Order: sequence, then C-alpha cells, then structure tokens
Amino acid sequence: MHTAIFIPGLANATRPGKSFTRVFVLAAVVLLAVFGLTFAPSGSSASAAQTIAQCNNVANTGGLGLNCDVTVVNNLDASTGVASSTVTVKECHAAANTAPTCTTATTSYDALTTSVNQCNDAANGGGSSVICNVTVTNNVTGAASTDVTSATVNQCNGSGAEGPEPTLNCDPFPASTTGATITQCNGSVNGGGASDRVTCTVTPSTTSALLPVSINQCNGTANGGGSVVTCAASLTNITLAAAPAPTATPTPTPTPTPIAKNTLHDSKTDGFNPAPSDDAGAPLFLGIGALLLAALVAAAIGARRISARH
Repeated sequence: MHTAIFIPGLANATRPGKSFTRVFVLAAVVLLAVFGLTFAPSGSSASAAQTIAQCNNVANTGGLGLNCDVTVVNNLDASTGVASSTVTVKECHAAANTAPTCTTATTSYDALTTSVNQCNDAANGGGSSVICNVTVTNNVTGAASTDVTSATVNQCNGSGAEGPEPTLNCDPFPASTTGATITQCNGSVNGGGASDRVTCTVTPSTTSALLPVSINQCNGTANGGGSVVTCAASLTNITLAAAPAPTATPTPTPTPTPIAKNTLHDSKTDGFNPAPSDDAGAPLFLGIGALLLAALVAAAIGARRISARH
C-alpha cells in the first residue's frame, strides 16, 4: 500500500501558472484594443475638391432672380504640404427683384479649393436679375518667400450692348488680360435695358504662385432685354515666410571646481586620536542571530514531519 503524502501548497502549485496565463491574455486584449484604435480608419472630412461650381445654366426663364455667393478659405503649410479649405456656398432663387429663398452650406475639405465657377450662362430670359459674389482668402505659412503679386482681371468685355449709355459700371475697366486670375461679366446683359445695368467689381486682389486660384463668374449671363447683373470678386493672399533657423549658442566651458581638502583626520599625521569604537556588542548580536536561525530551521523540520504523518 502506498501512503499518499500531502504536501501543503502542492494543490495550489499551478495557481501561479494560471495567474500568469490570465495576465498574458489580459495584456493581449489591451494590445489588440490599442492597435485597433491606432490603425482603424479615422473619420475624415469630405473628399477633396478642386473646383466649386454652382448656379450655372439655371434660371433661364424670363423674370427670374438669381443670387449666389461663394466664400473660400484655403490653408496651406508650404513647409509640410499640409492643406485644407473651407467653402461656404449660398444659392438663392426667386422672381426678379424680390426677396429670394436661399440655401446655405459649409463644407471642409482636406485639399485646396483652386477654382470657382458660378453664375455663367444663367438667367438669360428677359427681365432677369443676377447678383453673384466670390470671396477667396488664401493663408500660406512656412513659405521660403512671400511670393504675392497683383491679380489680373478680365471683365465687362462684350457686355451691355444696346440701351441707354452708360451701360457699364465696372472697376477696373478696361480689363482684358487673357487667362486672367479673375474673369467675370463678359458677354453679358446684351438685350438692352436701363443704364448701368452691368455692375461688376474686383476689389484690390492678389495672387500667389504657391496657391493659384481662378475665379470665373457672370459670363454669358442675363442676355434677355431689361436684365441687370451685379457681380463682385475678391482674392486675398496672406503669406508668412518661414521663420529663420535659430543660431546655435555655444556652450560655455565649465570652470573646474577645486577639490575640497579632506576633512577626515589621520591620527598618524595630524596628532588626533581616533574615536573609540564600541565593538563589544558585536559578538552578542552574532550569537542572537545564530540562535534565531537555529530556531527557524528546527521549526521548519518539525512542520515537515507533522505534515508527513498526515
């Protein structure tokens, strides 16, 4: 007959292994969660837009009013290439010269908006009213230089034929640069009507080779008799050059610190006697430690024998 010997703690011998397994599984779950949050597709803004187009080829029935606005804010970090834009569009429809019904929407893009086309070939029925505006602001940072020049304009050419003079109220005028930055109010309002029925303005505007933008609006528009057009455009470039690299400041050479004189005295050299040491108690402490160790060993052996009997 074999006598089973119960060894205290043997039943729980596997608990450290189980605990390790649980910790390992928990760590794996946490790692998976972190990777999931890090590499999961992030919510992004709307798809990049290069061109904004609205209010083109619409309201071509007589007696209608068309009011449309586009506001663009571009942001470009020239040093990193990071770009974004925010575009607000407003479109209004009604009978001519009455309060319109409008819809407005603002969209953010993860790329630059570089072209705006609106109110072209529109409202070509008689007695129409067209009011359209474009405002673009370009913010460029981190550029090597502030490359900003005056924007070129092509407007009010081939417009305002027939009817009492003056039919044109345009600024600047004449303005006929081919391939201009801003092109508007050309070939429009040619059906006769009141004087000053073509009012088109470009406020002092700038352009930058770092972020070229074109505006094209109110061309081939409102050619029915008795129609009027009022269109305005503005393009502003705010460019900040990159800050110069900081000049490294030389590190000063540290001054060596004199070594302090040893304050400990040597009885052999400076005549002092060493302080008496109290070593008399050392054997006593060693004896007590030996007795405690022997008692612990005896207790362990006794416990092992008692455990073996059971």
